[in-house]
Amino acid sequence: MTSQTGIIRSFNSADNNGLITCDLGGDICFDASSVNGGLPVSGSLVEFIMDDSSNKLQAIKIRLI
Repeated sequence: MTSQTGIIRSFNSADNNGLITCDLGGDICFDASSVNGGLPVSGSLVEFIMDDSSNKLQAIKIRLI
């Protein structure tokens, strides 16, 4: 798996999930439990890995940069 970068587009603290806009295009879902280094905030630059092992594509191992 290759790491990618993007920007947190939105985060819903009530549901603990959000969207990352990938630098390569498109959006990917994430869960706050996958974020290392603090709470996600809209506009934050992140590095992550795409995981397609479940039914949907999602970002895992998210690191704020």
